[in-house]
Amino acid sequence: MDNLYTELKKYGRVKVDEPLAKHTTFKIGGPAKYFVIVEDASTLAELLKFLDGEGEKYVMLGGGSNVLVSDEGFEGVVIKVKGNSIKVKDGVIEADAGCTTVQVAQESIKAGLTGFEWGVGVPGTIGGAVRGNAGAMGGDMKDAVEKVEIYRDGEILELTSGDCGFGYRDSCFKYNGGVILRVWLKLEKGENRDLQKQAINNIQYRNQTQPQGHASSGCTFKNVEITEDVDFKIDIPQDFLEKGIVSAGWLIDQCKLKGYKHGNAQVSEKHGNFIVNLGGATANDVLSIIDHVKGEVYNTCGVNLQEEIQII
Repeated sequence: MDNLYTELKKYGRVKVDEPLAKHTTFKIGGPAKYFVIVEDASTLAELLKFLDGEGEKYVMLGGGSNVLVSDEGFEGVVIKVKGNSIKVKDGVIEADAGCTTVQVAQESIKAGLTGFEWGVGVPGTIGGAVRGNAGAMGGDMKDAVEKVEIYRDGEILELTSGDCGFGYRDSCFKYNGGVILRVWLKLEKGENRDLQKQAINNIQYRNQTQPQGHASSGCTFKNVEITEDVDFKIDIPQDFLEKGIVSAGWLIDQCKLKGYKHGNAQVSEKHGNFIVNLGGATANDVLSIIDHVKGEVYNTCGVNLQEEIQII
């Protein structure tokens, strides 16, 4: 093995030419030249500093949701960080970025804290959820985050929620190279029984409205914020106008695209904003569907949809 492989082993388990399809919820993706599994946030920071010093290309892979990996894979280092540390004190939850969103939400419920029970049904890691300002059932990460610890340009920094540049399914971490190491959530006291009931209701709702039985990355496109820049060609329902956001799934439905196929990928027949892998789908199959859907929605509705998924 080469020198880089030997160095990477100092930071975690290393696999060479690891198929990334095994590590994404889409079950799609070619190999990573190096695949490193890191056990904690401190080791992750050390690894990132080493890679930056060596000028090596790397990308973070959390829980593998909301991501589409190319069929060619990634000619560099793919890092998967695990999270084991979740602490609760005085209404604040501190969690390693690699902890799953579900784990953190469950711990909040156990502690009788409200404000993050919506996270019980959300796939992926808490770090990934912060990066994408994930949300569900009317909740968003930006409303729960107190502060984060990040690695950027060789330094470890603490940022408040206001420093994170949160926008709709967006944050500054998508653009400035910062990698989230730890997350602190500030929550309110609630009734444990009510929180558990709400979490169960949330999971049941997701199961009823989202596709089951086929691999998927989650929502493909961001919902559309209603601004002066958006010139809709169709009438928008009043409830969307009141919320200021139009569902991407609804726009796709107006184009009658549910069930549209390319290769072994398909627009879900249950929810238009999901693309599912029917078995053996390629990234190119999915990208072809994305391009087709964007074109149809623009022509019919006058809207340019933006991808919510990260393409590697």
